[in-house]
Amino acid sequence: MKVLCLQDGGRNKKAFKANLDFLLGKLRDLNNTVLLFDFFNNPLKCSNLPMEDSSHLKPHHLILSDQEYVKNIRKASEQLGNKLDSDGPYDGVIAFSQGAVVVSSFLLYRQWYDDGLPPAFKFAIFVSGGISLQVLKDLGVPIPEEAENAVSEATLQRNQELGPLSAHVTKARRAVFNSDDCFGLNLNRIPLELKIRIPTVHIWGEKDPLFPSSIHLTGLCDPYIRKIYTHSGGHEIPQEESELVQIVPLIEWCIQRGSWPGQMQL
Repeated sequence: MKVLCLQDGGRNKKAFKANLDFLLGKLRDLNNTVLLFDFFNNPLKCSNLPMEDSSHLKPHHLILSDQEYVKNIRKASEQLGNKLDSDGPYDGVIAFSQGAVVVSSFLLYRQWYDDGLPPAFKFAIFVSGGISLQVLKDLGVPIPEEAENAVSEATLQRNQELGPLSAHVTKARRAVFNSDDCFGLNLNRIPLELKIRIPTVHIWGEKDPLFPSSIHLTGLCDPYIRKIYTHSGGHEIPQEESELVQIVPLIEWCIQRGSWPGQMQL
């Protein structure tokens, strides 16, 4: 089984592999299936992603307009498609931070414009992942001001190296299960073609100020074939043994669920 691993914009493949090594080692040990992991550098090079790592920001760092941002996202999606064509097929994907923004955008564009094609992956694991509201706008989804404010507030907290807003923490659980108000998004008004319909696992840290964007992405995934795990850290790949032993079974479930007969026809 071949799995693509896509990191955020602030890491190269070697550093990302080192951060994932402990988790992937446990998956290799516990899964009866042979797993092959292929690491791919994030093709996206722009700075107004909700998943931006502020430690890599420079004073001259340019914030792109929505139009330029969407253009870059589309280009990154095209490069990801080229990677799948040249080195695939892949059974699944593990995407961290900005990598998850690229993967989720790619999946939504593919479903909307190439609905006759089968899903690009059987399953997806999103770690500190998010969805781009600009991409949803580009696909015709009306984005309420409340949703944009939630992401802007979360990004500001991240850039100032602060923790989550208390208002976001208070609303978090309700946002996960409230389809009418998922941090401002009304999921019931988003067409099925713009929902991710493969098995997914969503992992984020309770100290990550950007978790509202992770919950947006979670809300766009099929609630019947998704799992959620919140770890004790921030915007990072969890390393604690006690947490990894809980995460690994969720990923194993996702891998197995993605291989069910009929799943690829959904």
